[in-house]
Amino acid sequence: MKNYYIRSNPGSADYLSILNETDEGLMVRIYRDLDGYEKVIDEYMTRVLFDSCIRTGYLLEMEDKPASAIA
Repeated sequence: MKNYYIRSNPGSADYLSILNETDEGLMVRIYRDLDGYEKVIDEYMTRVLFDSCIRTGYLLEMEDKPASAIA
C-alpha cells in the first residue's frame, strides 16, 4: 500500500493511502488532521485524476523506511 502527502494549508496534516487499484481508478483513504480535528474519508479516484495530482505536485509519495532504520 502506497502513501502520499496531500499538499494542504499550513497547520493541516493530510495524507492519502491507496487501498485498491484497477485500470480505471483507485480506492483511496484520505486522512485529514486540522488542529486536532481528524477525519477519515474513503473515496474512489479516477486514474486520470490521480495521475494529474501526481504530475502537478498535489500528491507527493511518502518515502518507505525499512524497520531497521527506525531503531
